[in-house]
Amino acid sequence: MFKKKFLIGFGIASLAALAILFLIGLAEDDTPPLEPPPPPVKKISVYVSGQVKNISVVELEDNGNLRIVDAVNKAGGLTDLADAGAINLAEPLTDGQHIHIPTKEISLQAQNISVNASSDLVNINTANAERLETLKGIGPALAQRIIEYREQNGAFKSIDEIKNVRGIGDKKFAAFKDKITT
Repeated sequence: MFKKKFLIGFGIASLAALAILFLIGLAEDDTPPLEPPPPPVKKISVYVSGQVKNISVVELEDNGNLRIVDAVNKAGGLTDLADAGAINLAEPLTDGQHIHIPTKEISLQAQNISVNASSDLVNINTANAERLETLKGIGPALAQRIIEYREQNGAFKSIDEIKNVRGIGDKKFAAFKDKITT
């Protein structure tokens, strides 16, 4: 009987000790609380064209303070022909925006003056809209398309390449091909 009481007492004492250790373990939990996951990074996409080094759609992390200058820098920066004064580089950006950096008209007009002094041919790589409109069949809209084509694709390599501009086919080209140069 002594053995039985001893075993029961030992069992109760062991269970009590385990319960105390379990409760102490719960009270002293050193596990740090889980951090909430960081919020997803919002990104915006902006199309940058014209006089930038890499005409492209750029993706920027939206920190709430993005400006046109950020998109231009992401596109490689401005070219030497860029007219940075014609666009507000501090303007805030929005997703899906198209930014077009124009060409310096002053430098193009200066080049046209030297070309015009030496010949009556219109240089399709440097002519401004007004000069292009002197060609037979070229109005304001088509002159603007010629300028946009050369800004997006670089200088015309030959006069025949102007036929790649929408609205200029063989018939229209034939009307002014003797009046243009590259």
